[in-house]
Amino acid sequence: MSERPRRPGGACLVLGYDRTDSARGAVAWAARQLLPEGTLVIVHACRPLHAQPSPLSTPKERHEYGRALIDELLLEDTGSLLDIDIRAEVTDNDPVSALLAAAREHRAQAIVVGHEQHSTLHRALGTVTTELLNSSPVPVIAVPPSAARPSEQESRERASLFS
Repeated sequence: MSERPRRPGGACLVLGYDRTDSARGAVAWAARQLLPEGTLVIVHACRPLHAQPSPLSTPKERHEYGRALIDELLLEDTGSLLDIDIRAEVTDNDPVSALLAAAREHRAQAIVVGHEQHSTLHRALGTVTTELLNSSPVPVIAVPPSAARPSEQESRERASLFS
């Protein structure tokens, strides 16, 4: 889905999006880091990490739903995504495979995910963040809820981690 080359000189981040509050916060954080000329590749994986896609829906339905989630995010944006290049990918792969493939394809500087508290069972099975940390060739950034909102200093300076 990379029909356009990345903006020259701009950084690229790949972001896992699942419509959770933590994913929305990670989008806002990543957009601030990429200003003014970066590329954000938003990836929605249609299946969970340790399971097959739902048998109650077709691949086409899952992709349409994933696309609708990303469209909703873009329509609700209050401006943080307007100044960067946005790419969207929806896949039937598990989240880890999808994010790693997108990072390779787009030559991303990092993979960004939102951070949530998980149950003991969920942690024992493995989380997307843990799996990425164990297998990613690029840095993995887990954005906590407190970092999702811009600080006063970020708002004033609009500083970038990648400059």
